Amino acid sequence: MALPQNRKLALATATALALLTAGLAWQASAADGTAAESDTVSSEHVKHDPAPAGDYWTPERMRAADPAPMPVVPGDSAP
Repeated sequence: MALPQNRKLALATATALALLTAGLAWQASAADGTAAESDTVSSEHVKHDPAPAGDYWTPERMRAADPAPMPVVPGDSAP
């Protein structure tokens, strides 16, 4: 027995909505707080004393220092 066209459309719509609802419920249950904690960025202002760095970087050490290696982007033709 063939279903009328409007009945087929209603069943297809109901099925799509059920799948969408199940997917959203699954996604919400998967976010139980552990993923949210690892995705959260927080910071606090920390005041550092610049004196130790100034004591370490003497003029002699500054002259002898090598530059830090810069990251290279694959396929980048810049020098």
